[in-house]
Amino acid sequence: MRGVLLRSRARARHGQGPVFIGFLAILVAGTAGCRHKSKTPEEAYRRFAAAITAGDGGALFDALDQETRWALMTIQKWHREAYDIVLSNYPEGPQRDREKNRFERAATASSARELFRVSAAPRLIPMLAPLVMDTPASFERGPGDDQASAVLPNGGRILFALGKNGGWGFAGLAQGTEEDKNRAYHDLEVVRASAADYERAAARAAK
Repeated sequence: MRGVLLRSRARARHGQGPVFIGFLAILVAGTAGCRHKSKTPEEAYRRFAAAITAGDGGALFDALDQETRWALMTIQKWHREAYDIVLSNYPEGPQRDREKNRFERAATASSARELFRVSAAPRLIPMLAPLVMDTPASFERGPGDDQASAVLPNGGRILFALGKNGGWGFAGLAQGTEEDKNRAYHDLEVVRASAADYERAAARAAK
């Protein structure tokens, strides 16, 4: 969904409108990211390697493990909500402009997949390219049933994880994405608190 719907102060304050819109975005993006399910770690590696070799950011998103893709969708949802609150509740001024610009790219992206393709993938693909230069020497399961590694000739390992949907995906971005998700939640909480402060200040000024 492109564009942002402006909501009333009350709806932005309680989070009803943004949460619903964000939920729809997750459904759409989740469907797009699960078109092709890798049934084995070997298949997941081939899909990952093909995306990196082709320089295809959208395909790389599809090759990620389910938890990482869900975290990216959540980040976009929270940034979209923060953006909406800024537009609805922040008064005109430098802080409003700064926060608007900060969240605008994620808020106006059509999906988390598209946001990843245009903003993260161009930086990540060159960094990940060395992982697919050599064919893995073997694949190993563990330490859990939902984890596996492609073992490279030089001893390096490429991590894969099994999602609840039964599909395997590249899990090398999982930790960093989880940290980004935690920051996104903190940013949203700060925006909510600031919006409440602005509303209280406006109510006092109106008396």
